[in-house]
Amino acid sequence: MKPTRLLLDTNILIDYLAQRQPFFDDAAKLRVAADFGDVELWLCAQSIADVEYILRKAIPLERLRAMLKGVTGFCSVAAVNGEDMVAGLDSGWPDLEDFCIARAAERIQADWIITRDAEGFRRSPVPATNAASFFEALKADCGIEYEDVSDLLRA
Repeated sequence: MKPTRLLLDTNILIDYLAQRQPFFDDAAKLRVAADFGDVELWLCAQSIADVEYILRKAIPLERLRAMLKGVTGFCSVAAVNGEDMVAGLDSGWPDLEDFCIARAAERIQADWIITRDAEGFRRSPVPATNAASFFEALKADCGIEYEDVSDLLRA
């Protein structure tokens, strides 16, 4: 079985790194699913900068950068470029970040965007869902189920 290719929205990366509850549990399951080869995880390059900006007041910068670098060990990074930014500005999307995530997902031929804001991706050519719904579908379609693993991954 080919792994499902997932592009993670910035909010999922924040949930994982900041261990925000109740969202951390599903973010941790995504990592475990990647470790088992059931999914391929991707990030938009812009998300890395956005996460640093958002979390730098909550997590010391040196530690935060080490954490972000660690994430690139189990997530591939999809680039956005200047043409994408201009297209986003001209697109009429209300959120440039969401446009960039959708553009990156399209570029890597992702199966899903995993987000807590699926409504923000209504115009995306790649469907968006939350992690819990993705895991329900994985169980129904493939018989694969992940138990609560968050305690194993807490820093």
